[in-house]
Amino acid sequence: MPGIPTATETERLARRRRVFDRLEARVVQLYLARPDADVVPVYESLRYALSFARLTGVRTSDGDDIDVDGPLQLHAWTLRDLVEPLIKRADSLWEVARVMPEVVASTRRARASLLEHLPIPREDLEAEVTTRLLAVASGGGGGAGYVYPGCYEQLEHHGLAPSLMAGTSIGALMAMFRARRARYDMAPLIAGARALAWTRVFGAFHTKNRYGMPAALRLQLRHLLGSMFRTEDDSRPLWLSDMGIPLFIVATGITMDALKHDLDYYEHLLDDDLRSGMRAKLRSGFKTIGVIREFLARRDALEQVVLGRTPGTEDFDVLDAAGFSAAIPGVIHYDVLRDDPRMVRILDALYADHGITRLGEGGMVSNVPARICWETVVSGAYGRRNVFVLALDCFAPHARKLAWFPLMQAVRTANVEDDLQFADLYLDFDRTLSPMNLVPSVKDAMTAMRWGSRRMEPHMPFITEMMRPIPVLGD
Repeated sequence: MPGIPTATETERLARRRRVFDRLEARVVQLYLARPDADVVPVYESLRYALSFARLTGVRTSDGDDIDVDGPLQLHAWTLRDLVEPLIKRADSLWEVARVMPEVVASTRRARASLLEHLPIPREDLEAEVTTRLLAVASGGGGGAGYVYPGCYEQLEHHGLAPSLMAGTSIGALMAMFRARRARYDMAPLIAGARALAWTRVFGAFHTKNRYGMPAALRLQLRHLLGSMFRTEDDSRPLWLSDMGIPLFIVATGITMDALKHDLDYYEHLLDDDLRSGMRAKLRSGFKTIGVIREFLARRDALEQVVLGRTPGTEDFDVLDAAGFSAAIPGVIHYDVLRDDPRMVRILDALYADHGITRLGEGGMVSNVPARICWETVVSGAYGRRNVFVLALDCFAPHARKLAWFPLMQAVRTANVEDDLQFADLYLDFDRTLSPMNLVPSVKDAMTAMRWGSRRMEPHMPFITEMMRPIPVLGD
C-alpha cells in the first residue's frame, strides 16, 4: 500500500481534485432532475471531461503509478474556468451545451498528449477516468447508530458494494458486520441483536486496566460476539486484514497531556449513578457530556489512530479495534487483558511509536471519518483514485434532540465539519434511537434499521448514477 498522504499532501490533493468532484455531482443532479434523452451526449461528454481533468495519478496494469498532476494542471484549471460558472448557475444541462465543442476538443488534445508522452496504456487511463470506488464512513453516536444497517441494505439492494469502509464507535461496530463479507448478509447482525442483553454487553468495571481508559462499565465484546468474528476454520479471531471489505476503525490515542484528572477519577466517575431512576440517568448523561467536552478542548493532546491503516495495526483484532473505538472515558472501558502475546506486541509498539498512554473513543478525533476514506483512495492505495464517499452521521445536531444538542454541536465543530469537506453525500438522521440506548430490544433495533433504509432510499438514484461507469469519450 502506498504511503498515506500527509495532512499537507491531502490538502493539496483536495484543492486539486475536490472542485471537479463537486462539479460532476452537480452535473449528475441536473441530469436526474431533467433526464432528457437528447441531452445525454452532453451529459456523458461533460462527466468524462470533468473526471479526466481531476486526474492526479494513474495505476497501470503492471502496478506502476504514473504522476499526471503536473502535465494536466493547466488543462484542468482552464476547463474549470470555462465550465464552473455555467454549471453552478445552470437549471439544465442545455445551458452548458454551447461550450461543449471547446470542452471536448480540449479534453481530446490533453488525453492524446498524455498518451504520447507518458508510459500509460490507453485502457489503464480510461479505467481511471471512467470508474470509481465506493467508500462508506459510518460515524459514532451510541445507540443512534442502529440506523446504519438499513443504509448498507439499500446499497446492496441496488447492487453497490463498498470498496472501503471506515467507522467510529457504533459506526465501527455496525461496519464490522457489513465488512465481514463482500456480499452483505444481515443474518449475523440480527443474530447479534437477539443476543443483546445489558449484562452480556456490559459488566461492572472493577478490574485492572492496561491499554484502555478506566471507566464505570466494561464492554464485553468478545463475550458477546467472539464466536461470530472468527476465521472460517475457527482457528483464530478475525483480524482487520481478514475483512471481505477493507475496514478502518478510528480510535483516539490519549496522551498524558490530555488527562485533566488522574485515572481513578475516570474509573469512579459514575459510581453513584449506576442504579435505576431518571435522576441517576440524567446525572450520568451530564457527566458523560462533561468528560467528552474536556477531551475535545485538548485536541492538540489527542492522536488519531486509524486501526487497519496506521502502520503496524493492519492485523489488529477486529473486536479489539471496535471495542477501543467505542470506549468513552469514564463511562465505557475496553481493554486487552487476556493472554494474547500477538495483540500485546501490536499495542506496545503502537503506544511507543505514538507516545500515547491509552486508547479510547474515536469520535474525539474523527466522528464521521470521511477524510480517512477519501485520502486513502486518492493516495492510490487501492489502484483506482476516483472515489465516492458516503458519510453517515447518526449524531448530527437536531433541535428535537435538545438534551444532546450541546455535545452534538461540540463534536461537529471539533472535527465533523472538517471531515465533511471530503464527503460526496452526507446523510444525517433525525429519527434514531437514543444515544443512550446501547442495548436495544430486537424490535427497536429493527425499527432503527428501517428508519435508516427510508432515509437512504431517496438518495439511491444519485448514488447509483455517480457509481455508474462513464462512457469513454471517442476520438
